[in-house]
Amino acid sequence: MNIRKHWKKILLTTTAFFWASCNYEETAQPLYGVYCPPEGCGDSELSSSSETAVPSSSSEEASSSSESNAPSSSSIEESSSSSSAEVTCALGDSTVSYYPPSYSADIAKMNAEEKAKRTGFNKVDSIHNELLTPPQCLADLRQQLNDFVALYGAPVLFPKNEVCSDGTTRPTKEYQDYLKMKEEWEKNKPALDAECQKIYEDKLNAIQQQINKCLSNADTTKKIACDLDAMCPEYGVDSKCSYNYNCEDGAECWDNAENTIKCTDETGKSVTYTEKEFKSKYYRKYM
Repeated sequence: MNIRKHWKKILLTTTAFFWASCNYEETAQPLYGVYCPPEGCGDSELSSSSETAVPSSSSEEASSSSESNAPSSSSIEESSSSSSAEVTCALGDSTVSYYPPSYSADIAKMNAEEKAKRTGFNKVDSIHNELLTPPQCLADLRQQLNDFVALYGAPVLFPKNEVCSDGTTRPTKEYQDYLKMKEEWEKNKPALDAECQKIYEDKLNAIQQQINKCLSNADTTKKIACDLDAMCPEYGVDSKCSYNYNCEDGAECWDNAENTIKCTDETGKSVTYTEKEFKSKYYRKYM
């Protein structure tokens, strides 16, 4: 009986302490920090650190940087627009053609010398035909000058411009290089022309000296000069022309297309020559 009374007191005392402690937790407020509910605040250091934490400037910068680096819808549209508006160009139909030797100083100088050789050949050929007994040295010079140099090669052809999708037209690199070369050529051409003229005159003078040396010990008796009139039929493929000669000795001759030439002199006497015989006495004047 006494044991129950004591046990009952113990329980009542314990219960009083329990409610007293709960009432303290509900009403007690900390001087500093945060308010804790009846179920407790848990780890006060962890709770305080997590609730009071403020984003640092570095985290804000990282966030701001990531946001600024992210492409906006307007930048995506601009990128797509510039890609779709890319200008493309294709070669146009216009072309330029030129012959490279026409823009070579070395070729121009060589042509000047070849021109002198052609002029010299015509002079030697005329003298050779005029002489009654032309010397061999003159025939050799004639053959030497007849060896002309011929230039061969294809012209250079390249497109002049490009036509672009934006409606513009622009010159090709080949055309720009050609214009630059042409401008440089025309700038230097007056001096080159003067040099080529001197080359021509010097070469022709050298040929004339050879002619004079060859004729110095030769028989310069000339043949008789004749003017030539050619008469050719207007129609017919197999028809041959006939040639009439009016010579300075008064003879009138004609070629009958049978490898013989008939002449009538001033007295009316007729003579028939072979081509070789005729050429040994007469020569055709060149106008």
